[in-house]
This record gives sequence, structure tokens and C-alpha cells, in this order.
Amino acid sequence: MTSGAAFFDGSQVYDPVALLRHDHQTLYVARIGRKTSRQFMILTATGEPAWPHEPLGSLSDVAWALRAHEWHLVTPEPMGESTQQARMLARLLAERA
Repeated sequence: MTSGAAFFDGSQVYDPVALLRHDHQTLYVARIGRKTSRQFMILTATGEPAWPHEPLGSLSDVAWALRAHEWHLVTPEPMGESTQQARMLARLLAERA
């Protein structure tokens, strides 16, 4: 899947937050479940979990996971209806870079 749009459009489980691109790899950060959920997953372009230590309990945890896997220098691109969480994730990554 080159674009997460098809995956997220058909999903009632994942709410996309941010897209990260590095070289030829793509990762998606998505909130799990309802809009009030505070759990997140980092997904590959095929919609599978990027790493086995998920779901994550906060955007701070997402930032730490991205840092641990050397994705902290990539600027998240907003996805979905709200850009607030993508901006917060970008700030968390910049603070820890």
C-alpha cells in the first residue's frame, strides 16, 4: 500500500494521526479505537504493527519508540481531521533529537 488512505478509510479501529517517510519506508501513527482513546500504534505501509511492543499508551511513548528505532529525525506529516496530535508528536521528537 503506497497510501494509507485506503486502509484508514475502511477502518473503524484506527484513526490516523501522522505519516512518517524515510528513504523508501513509510510509517503511520494511528490512534486505536474511539476518538477518546489514548492508545496508539505505529503501523507499516501494509497496516501491520511496526514493532512488537505495541500498542503504546501515549504520544510520548510513540516518540520514544520512534527514537529507539532511529525515526526521530523524520518530521511527522499530519493525517486525519486534526493536526494537533501530529504537531505534538513533532514537538516531542524535536525535544529529544
